[in-house]
Amino acid sequence: MFSQLYDLKAMLPGELDQLVGELDEPAYRTRQILNWLYAKGVRDVREMTNISKILREKLAERTRITCLHLVKRQESATGEAVKFLFELPSGQRIESVLIVDGTRRTACLSSQVGCPLDCKFCATGRMGMIANLEAGQIVDQLLQVNQFARERDERVTNVVMMGMGEPLLNYPAVVRALKLMRLKEGIGLGGRKVTVSTAGYIPGIRRLMAEDLNVGLAISLNATTDEMREQLMPINRKYRIADLLAVAREFFACRGYGVTFEYVLMAGLTDADADAQRLAELTRDIPCKINLIPYNETTDLRFRRPARQRLAQFYQVLRGCGVEFTVRHSRGRDIDAACGQLYHQQKK
Repeated sequence: MFSQLYDLKAMLPGELDQLVGELDEPAYRTRQILNWLYAKGVRDVREMTNISKILREKLAERTRITCLHLVKRQESATGEAVKFLFELPSGQRIESVLIVDGTRRTACLSSQVGCPLDCKFCATGRMGMIANLEAGQIVDQLLQVNQFARERDERVTNVVMMGMGEPLLNYPAVVRALKLMRLKEGIGLGGRKVTVSTAGYIPGIRRLMAEDLNVGLAISLNATTDEMREQLMPINRKYRIADLLAVAREFFACRGYGVTFEYVLMAGLTDADADAQRLAELTRDIPCKINLIPYNETTDLRFRRPARQRLAQFYQVLRGCGVEFTVRHSRGRDIDAACGQLYHQQKK
């Protein structure tokens, strides 16, 4: 028995080709293995019945297939979100969400158990940093969410790395998972159907823009002054608003398309007319999209969703400044599946 088993769900086709070659098997075995993993969803190599028993035994000695344990699934009363609670082999737990929006089916995936960045308004931040996920564990979230969608005669059309964790602080696993999501032999998400969301970890942004990956980038801005952003997001002590604006310009120059700035509206903190005016001014010369997110309330009473009239006034001021924006309508708030609400108390 080999001391370390390769995770088939984390292997790129070239790596599978190499393994198949080491086992003295023809190259077409790679396509067969990928088909079993992605089209048929096998959990054990012994289920791959169109390859020889000898090869299955060899694979069983050298490989494993990551399969997260589905602990619980909750469906929103509105039908607009489904939350999945998965358990890792370590016993730690993570959450993923399927978001329904017209014909779009978006899988919101986690990259870490907890998060080290301690954003004050985010439920996941209260968990602290517990563990990085492996690439296969990220991919398996997508496969299981997609399998649920397929049972409803649907399929996942988009992925957002906006679940638990800061994706760019688990860079190797996340980038490997992104490449696997885009395989034509797998789920085959094309174009910019995949978006990575970051709290503003600039070294990771620069690494990502250099990758041969046509993925979208969303930067959580969430304040228009460094003083407020530092209170809400401690990462701002190192990477200031001016730094984020500069790297957004770099991203456009490198990739040819702009970032999305996400802005959470919190009552009395980030929702003033002056904030709307500053947001317009900060982003005026940057090719970007602006996505406004009225705060989704958690048990933390320090933060509140602005009143409807205040939201309307904020939107009006932005429009008056000539800013185009979208408003993210919360889906899954009744099951704590909306943006900023993912949290799970880990077992002792």
